[in-house]
Amino acid sequence: MSAAAKLVQYVVVNGEIAKSWPKGAVIAQCCHAVAAVSHLYAADPDTVEYFKDLDNMHKVVLEVRVS
Repeated sequence: MSAAAKLVQYVVVNGEIAKSWPKGAVIAQCCHAVAAVSHLYAADPDTVEYFKDLDNMHKVVLEVRVS
C-alpha cells in the first residue's frame, strides 16, 4: 500500500448550517474550504503525497451538531 493510500482528508460540516442552508450552498462552502486548505498546505509533505495519486484520494465527510 502506498503512503498516499493511507492518507485521508476529513471534511467536517456544521450540522446546524447543513439543515438550514440549501444543499448546493453547503457543498459550495465545503469545496471552498477544501480548496483553501489544499492551497495553504500545498508544500506540506503529506499534502504532496496525497495529491500524487488523484484517482485514489480518500475523503470522509462528517456532520457535527453543536448543541
